Amino acid sequence: MENEAMGGHVMVPVERLSLELPNGEIVVGYDKDVSALQEEISALRSRQRHLDRRRREALDKLIDLKGSIRVFCRVRPLVQTNNLKTKSPVTVEQEKIAVKSVGIKKEFSVDRVFDQESTQEDVFQEVKPILRSALDGHNVCILAYGQTGTGKTYTMEGTDGKLGIVPRAIQELFSLASEDSSSPYSFSISMLEVYLGSLRDLLAQRQPLFRPMECSTSCNLSILATKSGAVEVEGLTDVSIPDLKKANQWYCRGRRARSTSWTNVNDASSRSHCLTRITIRRHGATEEVSKLWLIDLGGSERLLKTGASGLTMDEGKAINLSLSALGDVIAALRRKRSHVPYRNSKLTQILSDSLGDGSKVLMVVHISPSEDDVGETVCSLSFAKRARSIESNRGIPEDLKMLKQKRIAELDKEVSNADEELKYLNEQIRRAEISLEEKKKLNSSIYQALSDEKGSPRSTLVCAAGKDIVREAILSVNRG
Repeated sequence: MENEAMGGHVMVPVERLSLELPNGEIVVGYDKDVSALQEEISALRSRQRHLDRRRREALDKLIDLKGSIRVFCRVRPLVQTNNLKTKSPVTVEQEKIAVKSVGIKKEFSVDRVFDQESTQEDVFQEVKPILRSALDGHNVCILAYGQTGTGKTYTMEGTDGKLGIVPRAIQELFSLASEDSSSPYSFSISMLEVYLGSLRDLLAQRQPLFRPMECSTSCNLSILATKSGAVEVEGLTDVSIPDLKKANQWYCRGRRARSTSWTNVNDASSRSHCLTRITIRRHGATEEVSKLWLIDLGGSERLLKTGASGLTMDEGKAINLSLSALGDVIAALRRKRSHVPYRNSKLTQILSDSLGDGSKVLMVVHISPSEDDVGETVCSLSFAKRARSIESNRGIPEDLKMLKQKRIAELDKEVSNADEELKYLNEQIRRAEISLEEKKKLNSSIYQALSDEKGSPRSTLVCAAGKDIVREAILSVNRG
């Protein structure tokens, strides 16, 4: 007989033990509750992994359909002089820019145009989807290109009140990682500049005064390619960033160390390419490592216009040469050529594993709406045209355009729905895990209480008279 009378006590299995608490709640079958919660969490995580795979696949298709190398254009606000309103030679539409010069109108197509009234938030909303790809394991490059003085550094860095792409991107990475309970993430940051053909570590422990011809050892970093095709910069400082506060501190430190100089066009012209690298590690059964490059390119410039001389002139020449090499690489990738000239500059060597197959690239080309800058504007837009990975819609039948836009909308919706369902699942998992911990804590208290009464915590039978002890243990846990 399962129930026996022993010394006036009734012996019952723990799983049949039930108690009514003061709040009316009935607690029954503690071990079974734990097992059921564990099975529920396992099922939820299985569903989470399935949804995450589906979201990744849809996002990859969406970005590839839009173009793995996308080009945006941002128009700097027009600076009025002598209180005279002048008509700009630049007119814009959502995906087109027209520039009128000496009676000739030239048109350029890009993936998105941000006019003079656009905000930092407007630009970042278009950048956000590609950040998700970085967390999913793809190498990603976001580059700001354009003439000196057109607002590249403002777009990338921003100001205290109007944050740019880099601080917003770092914040977004931490936010996305905190919402994703499928795998833990860790991040690290490195910053360097390509200056006069040399590499300089912007996060090195000691930053000597750097502008003249003397060069610290941090300028002699070397670029290495691994057997897997990954590219590393030997000796480059890589700092773990456990939280957003630390990330911002290190980013601000590197930003202050960048080389700038005065020119006729810009009071604080960037004299180098500034590269911020966020290394993303997704920990799981196998560790996935990806890189997010956030790059403020040095300004393209005509030496006659900038009035540069001496060292500043040499800096401008070096910037122009590396920008030309970057254009050659992107054009070769777009045309799917067998040879891509990565080795023509240090800039493209560093980025060689983050521009090609499997990578995602976004370039924001900056232009001036001023009549005085028409020549540079046309040059920048010609670079954008060369870099663009997808052909212009001109000449494509209207029905194919419609089909493409329909497919983009469908994939966009699929990604959005998967994101929403993942958020709901993450919340379910979070609640279930909290309940599981509470149940485990309750069980531990119950068995401890019974053990203290000279019972065996391993026994499946306990004295029914011990229900008072169990009740007190439960109330103690609830009070805790």
